[in-house]
Amino acid sequence: MKVVKRIKNYFRNIRINKLILKYKFVHIMFNDKFNKPFVDFLNNHFNSTEHLVLCKRFFSETPFPQGDNVIEISSLKGLRFETNQKLICHSLFDAELVDYLYKHPNILTEKAYWAIWGGDLYQAKRDEKNDFVRSHFKGYLTDVDTEVAKKQYNLAEKPFYCIHAIFPISKNAIQNITKKRKDFTQIQINNSCDESTLQMLDVLAKFKEENIKITTILSYGKLEFKDEIIQKGRNIFKDKFEYLDTRLAPQEYALHLAQNDLLILNQNRQQGVGNTVASLALGNKVFIKSEISTYSKLKNFGLTVFDTNEIAKLNFDCFITNPCAKSNQERAMMFFDDEYKASLWRTVFNAE
Repeated sequence: MKVVKRIKNYFRNIRINKLILKYKFVHIMFNDKFNKPFVDFLNNHFNSTEHLVLCKRFFSETPFPQGDNVIEISSLKGLRFETNQKLICHSLFDAELVDYLYKHPNILTEKAYWAIWGGDLYQAKRDEKNDFVRSHFKGYLTDVDTEVAKKQYNLAEKPFYCIHAIFPISKNAIQNITKKRKDFTQIQINNSCDESTLQMLDVLAKFKEENIKITTILSYGKLEFKDEIIQKGRNIFKDKFEYLDTRLAPQEYALHLAQNDLLILNQNRQQGVGNTVASLALGNKVFIKSEISTYSKLKNFGLTVFDTNEIAKLNFDCFITNPCAKSNQERAMMFFDDEYKASLWRTVFNAE
């Protein structure tokens, strides 16, 4: 059976390698929630006959990208890329991809671009192979992590391109949502299960007698903290504490975000950019730690966000007041404008 499998893989790789030669751009990705929307966006705004998508199936429950230019692969072994093409790596969570680029430095330095997601930068292994690969791409694609990447891998002379993620939540979903009227203030802590939620529950404890509801997301992330978060939330806030531990479809999650009044990100690194800009577009007040890259980048984009570190000093009225809701809503919609995003990606595709 192993021999048969090897033979099948051999002929499959021959077919894929012939296809690769026909395309100017090759995208390597896996079926994360962000990648199917990206492929839909790519094929709607660019010539699909120029873009080949090679996608691994990492998650059985997550929709797989669709299109005539999409090929499911199980491995990069045996695949060949030409140096006159662009190879765009959508994140570097895949150890096999790092290994492949390390073994093919000509591909890495002459044609490969790293679309940085966040965790693949902040949580990267610091060894010779991983450092070499991350510091030798031809170009880097990010919207909020430029300075972090430059400092971490000494990339001051490398070209960086501003791109924005294609979020599962669409522009239409944001525009067509009506926030429900309610007689309490709803506060979401973080966008995933994280130990920093525990700290923020303590910070917010001073508001436990106010007319509030505390909510958090426990469907993914560091799930080892889930039970502790639930216990602490209930101990402090009783029935004012709720959590979401199932994954929602993008439209359902947009409806959830719309019911918040405040979003507090308390993590110690960039996370939840999609949650952040969607919340701003929905008129919610957003807190981010001022030392996190997202904080300064959003301010550079003309958005008003507040410093999570200051919450402990605020009284309740100052905490919940959101004087910039309307201006944030208008400006944040650019992150959901496909034509604007296409113009950014066009710069990448046209780069020499």
